[in-house]
Amino acid sequence: MEEILSVKNLKKYFTKKGLSGVSKDTIRVADGISFSIKSGETLVLAGESGSGKTTIARMILRALEPDSGIINFEGHEITNQQDSLKKIRLGCQMVHQDPYASINPRMTVLDIVREPLEIHSIGNKKEREQLALQALSQVNLEPVEEIASKYPHMLSGGQRQRVAIARAIVTKPKVVIADEPVSMLDVSVRIGVLELMKELQERMKISFLYITHDLATANYIGNRIAILYLGKIVEIGPINEILSGPRHPYTQALIDSISYPDPENLKRDRKIRINDPLDIDAYQGCRFRARCPYAIEKCKQEPELEEISEGRQAACFVKIN
Repeated sequence: MEEILSVKNLKKYFTKKGLSGVSKDTIRVADGISFSIKSGETLVLAGESGSGKTTIARMILRALEPDSGIINFEGHEITNQQDSLKKIRLGCQMVHQDPYASINPRMTVLDIVREPLEIHSIGNKKEREQLALQALSQVNLEPVEEIASKYPHMLSGGQRQRVAIARAIVTKPKVVIADEPVSMLDVSVRIGVLELMKELQERMKISFLYITHDLATANYIGNRIAILYLGKIVEIGPINEILSGPRHPYTQALIDSISYPDPENLKRDRKIRINDPLDIDAYQGCRFRARCPYAIEKCKQEPELEEISEGRQAACFVKIN
């Protein structure tokens, strides 16, 4: 498959300042992030809150300027030049986590969905309306004309997220970044939204960057997965291989945190119990060593991603089985 999007050595640091305005701590939100997405596949970017997932997504779309690194889309490097920005923002769209905050409550559904067409000057007024109605039909919002005339407050959470997805696909993008798109939805409607995303991927040949902390939904929709911890990818590869046999302790800890709808889950033994963080510099050596029960002296050095098998890498000196 053809590579559609890639990021290489992407970095973004933020500096905390005290009340006096003096710089105190530097937070490495993204510290040398590299991955690629092929045409028609879903790469899952997984990690706990604060690991840097959304910041990476914002840098890809150049909503946030990276400190360094290269972003390539369809073989072209994305820079701050107008033509370059137009290319990434037309061909790469985003679905946000919160369907209540990500769409304008003062606009009708029709206006919300056709807005990207107006921004990019696609078609005339009548053509934009037809494309918007077509997108609403593709996300299974029926009857289309009735839904199109409504305002967001008249829709359920699941319907609003479908509107957001319709807005994302109306320009026929090559990549959609889905930032925890089902985390704020009722459990009963999550599967419907995930099924919709898979249908759209097959029908429109869309590639997804699926951002989540929930490995249960990740396993349902993903082809490959990159595990992110404190701004570093600690494991990356085929999702079935990694979730069935993780080689990094943090990956195993995420798997252990999955909540199964079974009372016996309360008695389920965890394969790894994360230690309370030690009072050490988290950015010296392995990022996870302050909490890792397997940490050894060598972990004071920073491990690099090493190939374990074809298409699979892990950054760990211990590499649990």
